[in-house]
Amino acid sequence: MSNVETDLNENYEPRKSISTRFPEDLIIRETVPGQDTSKELEMIAQSEEKIDVNCLNEYGHTALSTAAFVGSMKCCKILVELGAEVGKRDEDGWTAMHYAMAKGYLDIVKYLIMCGGDIYVKNNDGDSPLEFVEDDEIKDVLLACYEKHSKRKTEV
Repeated sequence: MSNVETDLNENYEPRKSISTRFPEDLIIRETVPGQDTSKELEMIAQSEEKIDVNCLNEYGHTALSTAAFVGSMKCCKILVELGAEVGKRDEDGWTAMHYAMAKGYLDIVKYLIMCGGDIYVKNNDGDSPLEFVEDDEIKDVLLACYEKHSKRKTEV
């Protein structure tokens, strides 16, 4: 081996996998009337760059929780497609399901259920997402949806 090859081998450092956080400001802008974030979201969805969709932000929340809180179905779908963990808890033990349920975004709740979200998981205060629903008819619809899509096996 030549000196040049030896120097190259000794000084070689493999490229580190650098990941970027999902831009949460985009989630907020997506919900503002008159804002068209379609191209930005499409670029992120098609990017080969590694996007970390499961890290907690400075407030202790996941990007999926933020999207569920503000009611952005479009961002929820993209985040799940990029690998967001539907059941990931924030610092308070809340999941995206807790936020969607608390805010009354039933379309997002149903989507999260279809993606494996749990309506019975407890946060740090002992509250499940289902406890945020006061209307019995809505609760029945969500329970039926959960039973239909749940991967959990119940014992009889």
